[in-house]
Amino acid sequence: MSKSNSSLKITNQLPTPPLIRRCTTLLIELSFRTHLLISIVLRLVLIAYGHWHDVHSEVPYTDVDYKVVTDGARHVLQGGTPFSRHTYRYSPISAYIQIPNILVHPAVGKVIYSAFDIFVAILIYVLVRLQLQVQCRKAVHALLSKFGKIRSAQHYNETDARNKPENIARASACFWLYNPLTAVISTRGNGDSFSSFFVILAVYLLVKSEDTERGANWLIFTAGLAHGFAIHLRLYPLLFSLAYYLCLSTSLARNTRDFLRQLLFPSYRQLLLVLGTCIALFAITGFFYRLYGWQYIYEAYLYHFVRRDVRHNFSLYFLLQYLSGNATETSLIEKLLILAPQLFLLLYLSFSFGQFRQTLTFCVFALAFVMVTFNSVVTSQYFIWYLALLPLCLNNLQSISVRRAFAYFGVWLLGQVLWLLPAYLLEFKTWNTFYWIGVQGVLFFLINSYLLMRLIEHYSFTSFKVNFKKLF
Repeated sequence: MSKSNSSLKITNQLPTPPLIRRCTTLLIELSFRTHLLISIVLRLVLIAYGHWHDVHSEVPYTDVDYKVVTDGARHVLQGGTPFSRHTYRYSPISAYIQIPNILVHPAVGKVIYSAFDIFVAILIYVLVRLQLQVQCRKAVHALLSKFGKIRSAQHYNETDARNKPENIARASACFWLYNPLTAVISTRGNGDSFSSFFVILAVYLLVKSEDTERGANWLIFTAGLAHGFAIHLRLYPLLFSLAYYLCLSTSLARNTRDFLRQLLFPSYRQLLLVLGTCIALFAITGFFYRLYGWQYIYEAYLYHFVRRDVRHNFSLYFLLQYLSGNATETSLIEKLLILAPQLFLLLYLSFSFGQFRQTLTFCVFALAFVMVTFNSVVTSQYFIWYLALLPLCLNNLQSISVRRAFAYFGVWLLGQVLWLLPAYLLEFKTWNTFYWIGVQGVLFFLINSYLLMRLIEHYSFTSFKVNFKKLF
C-alpha cells in the first residue's frame, strides 16, 4: 500500500495553537533578524559573566569538559594526540575547534559554540516554515482533488494571518533562542549545539527533498552526509537512522515481513541515504584513525558502550551503578534492564512516527527524549539533544494550553532542582547523599516518562484556514 497524506486536513475554522498564540503575540512585532541580534548579545554577556564567575565563585561556570577539550587542543598544537589528555573522549574535531583557545583567548571556543546556537535557531526557522508550507499545499491539493480543481491549488498561497508560516517559524526559533538552559549550556563551553546543527540539517534536507522535484536525490544524498558527520561527532544520531530510512520508503511497513522486504530491497532513495551516511562516517573516521590509531576508536566510540559512571548524574540507573562500582563486568540482567525498555521504545516510535516525513521531526524528538531519559548516564548537557528538536514540533502540540505548557515545564525544572540539592551537597560539601541522589534520579525519570506520554497524546497535525472563495 502506498503512503498517503490523507491524515492532513483543512477546516473552515482555524484552531490557533494556544502555545503559539501568546508567543507570537509577544514576539511577532520584532523581526527575526532582531531576535538573532538580541540573542547574540545575550550570549556574549553570558560568556563575559562566566569568565568573572569562574574567578569569584567556588562553583565554576565553565563546563569541565570545555577544559578537557582545551587541554586536548594543546596536545594537538604540540604535535601529539588529543587523547593524551585523560578523559578526552570526543571527536578530534572538538579539539581542533578549540585550538583558538590556546592561540587567541580561552573563550573563543565558547563563542564558536554560541554561534552554532544561533545557526540552530536559523535552521529551526527555515525548517518549520518549510514544513507548514508543504503541509498547507498538500492539504489544499487533497481538498481540491475531491472537486476536480487540482490546478487551482497551484495558485493558492494564503493562510490565516495568525497561522502564517513565517510567524510560527519565528516563534519556534525564539523558543530556542530565549531558552535559558540552552543559552547557558553553550556559553559554558558545551559543544552539543554543534552536533545538533547537523542533526537538524539532515532532517531539513529530508523534508526539503519531498518538496523538490529536481535535485531531490542530491538532497537525500547530502542528508546522508550530514547524518554521517553527526554520528561521527556524537553516537546518539545513529539511532535516528531507522526513522530516516523508513521515511524514504514508497510503502508502509505494517509488519515484520514488510520491514524485511524494505531492508532486502531498498528504494533508490534509501540507497542514496545509506551511501551518503557511510561515505561521511567512514571517510572522517578513517582519516582520524590513520592519525591517532586504535586509541581514537576506543576513546571516542567503544568506551561509551562499556562506560560505567559512578559519579552522580540524573540517570535512573545511577544508584545501581554506584552500588556495583567495584564489579569488573556488568551482569547480563543489568544490561537487559537498561537496554530492553529503551530498544523497545525506539523501535515503536520509529515505526509509529518515522514512516512519514510530515511526522519525522516529532519522531526524531521523541527518539532523542527516550535516549536521554533511559540512558545509563544522563547529564544536563544531554538535554540539548532533544531541546534542539522540540521547537520543530511546537505547532503540532495544538491542544496544550499555555497554562498546561508552563506546568509541564515547571515540573521538569522541579525534578532537576530536587536532584541538584543532594548533588551539590555531595560535590562541594562531601556529604554522603548517594541514596538521596538515586531517589531523585527515579523521580526525574518518572517525570520525563509522564511528559513524553502527554506530548504523544497531544500530538496532532496542523490545521489551516482556507479562503474557499479564492479556491473556487
